[in-house]
Amino acid sequence: MGRKKKDSEETVSLFPFLSILACVIGVLTLMITAMALSQMDQQDDSLKRVEEFEKDQKEITEKQQELEQVQSQVEDLSKLNRDLILALEELKKLKQEKNKIPTDITPEEKVKLLAEANRLEKRIAEIKDEPMTLQKEIDKLKIELNKRENPVAAEVRIQPGGSGVDLNPTFIECTKNGIVVLDGPAKDLHVRRDDLRKSLPFVELLDKIGAQNKGTVIFLIREDAIYTYNIASSVARSRYCPNGKLPVEGNGKIDLSRFKNAAG
Repeated sequence: MGRKKKDSEETVSLFPFLSILACVIGVLTLMITAMALSQMDQQDDSLKRVEEFEKDQKEITEKQQELEQVQSQVEDLSKLNRDLILALEELKKLKQEKNKIPTDITPEEKVKLLAEANRLEKRIAEIKDEPMTLQKEIDKLKIELNKRENPVAAEVRIQPGGSGVDLNPTFIECTKNGIVVLDGPAKDLHVRRDDLRKSLPFVELLDKIGAQNKGTVIFLIREDAIYTYNIASSVARSRYCPNGKLPVEGNGKIDLSRFKNAAG
């Protein structure tokens, strides 16, 4: 009887350890699944960017071909116009020569010369306005060519980049002379660069954003606005407002539609 009691006391149940092990395995499985899904999302985002890049490259190629066609048309019309002007001058000279009818010719030759002079005069009347018409067409093509060579700055598209799409961003454009709030309740707020550290509306905006759960400021930095960004981000940090930055290439109007669609 005493021995049975001792064996009973030394028996250890493995169930608690197996339960803990199962929980650890479950947590690890969930973490691996989440990491795999995150990588898939990043791959999808990369593929989308590649497709958009290829589409943009195709559009650029097509526009370049159109530009070359217009340039060729301008060159062809300019040459035709020069040739036409030279031909018109030559016709006028011939007409003048035909009008100088010698006195020692037969009546038949005189009739032929007068007929030729009339034909030349008629031809001159037909083409005398063509150089002006061609020049107008050339001028139109040159205007079109200038528009295509110097287009209005295209819109700059801002799009999400993977890890920050679950945030609630407020976009602020940094220019050489100051900042512009592009969305949110303070949209269109302009603050001069030299006033950033003392601007009450700017500070209040940063405080409101910092108080939000996922609030953050995204500074969109123009090529000549590094100094403005340094001041603005310094003020944001002093107000404990989360912030990030994205460079903006070119001078076009900023388009936030893609970012908003992805966030929505």
